[in-house]
Amino acid sequence: MIAEMIESHLRENGFDGLYNDAECACELGDLFPCNEIFPDCMAGYKSPCTGIHCGADGDCDFHIGPKRGDA
Repeated sequence: MIAEMIESHLRENGFDGLYNDAECACELGDLFPCNEIFPDCMAGYKSPCTGIHCGADGDCDFHIGPKRGDA
């Protein structure tokens, strides 16, 4: 129920998913793949992974961050 409320809020406000400073991110439609809701997760915007400043050394499809196109 809480996950659905969070997803609804994100969609209504134009966000693409959640992220935190631990370089963890999840996108709408696949929120909380870790099966936990962490209090430090923030709403953010999705951008493709360019490999630059990537904690996974470019081995991911996307990043989510505080600004559009600058995740």
